[in-house]
Amino acid sequence: MRFLLFDADYTLLDFPEDMVRSFKIMYGSCFAAQRPYSEELLRHYEACNNRAWDRFERGECTKQELYISRFIEFLSKTGLSGDPEAINEKYFTAMAETGTAYPGAVELVKELSLTYDLYIITNGNVVSAIPRIRNSGLAPYFKEVFVSEAVGVGKPDKRYFDHVAASIPNFSRSEAVVIGDSPSSDLQGAVNAGLRSIWYDPPGAWTNERKAPQYTWRAESYDELREILRNV
Repeated sequence: MRFLLFDADYTLLDFPEDMVRSFKIMYGSCFAAQRPYSEELLRHYEACNNRAWDRFERGECTKQELYISRFIEFLSKTGLSGDPEAINEKYFTAMAETGTAYPGAVELVKELSLTYDLYIITNGNVVSAIPRIRNSGLAPYFKEVFVSEAVGVGKPDKRYFDHVAASIPNFSRSEAVVIGDSPSSDLQGAVNAGLRSIWYDPPGAWTNERKAPQYTWRAESYDELREILRNV
């Protein structure tokens, strides 16, 4: 094994932590005068966001449509008013100031970078993905970050992985593995691209294993991930 293709959010970066922080900042700027912030409003946004991402991963909308549609639905569900594009811009500006790595994530990639060529493959957005990775302390250990929005297509589309493969010097699919948490984007993307995969599945992350497509290995912790790579 030579090439490790790491997902970012939920694998190395604590997206829920960063999302809540960003949402609260955006809400204070866009909606505080209309209604006080509440956890119920956050839950509404999370549901709208998850549905939008599901549509994107099924190929039913573009990334820009994803971003705007989640806030259109959020406004409809909550009765709040605002410009969805401006709201999305405020949210991304706040998100770019975050970058919370999971405990042990920086140590993991620092160690692995001594043996493997590390790359990040993310369906994140151009505005915040690179700053968050830099803020987290992960950036020095990766040779390149492939942001789907810059590529023009995202996981699990085979074209995204073809672009990644063509961009990495001397890339060999037989020496590469996708490492990520998402059955629908990371694992299905690996299947589509003919790559092996490690499903990073810490306890409580996913409750229905039947949703997962074929995968090669499964790790519930960074230590298990290390052990798998040592034995490949």
